[in-house]
Amino acid sequence: MKERDHERVSIAQSVVLDCSSGKREVRVSDLSTGGCYVDCISALQPDEIVKLRFILPHDRSEEIPGTIVYVHPGIGFGIQFNDMTAQQRMVLEQLIFLNGGKP
Repeated sequence: MKERDHERVSIAQSVVLDCSSGKREVRVSDLSTGGCYVDCISALQPDEIVKLRFILPHDRSEEIPGTIVYVHPGIGFGIQFNDMTAQQRMVLEQLIFLNGGKP
């Protein structure tokens, strides 16, 4: 596996996963501006395009697109974020900072 380009921080963040089999609440267990790891027992496939909706304070949310890059069956999967806007990147940087990381 190649070395990551972005520092990841441990996080326990509930998000809404939108994938080919529908929407469901899942948990992100680590996060960087380049991607994240999702704890989920659902069977998804590498290269599947997904969206994660991060729930933010003050009744806000931000949806971020990504691609599944690897799967640990029955445990979870890694996502690489795709084509983010400046707003989406800023939201990730704030979440990383709030969890002790340096975006």
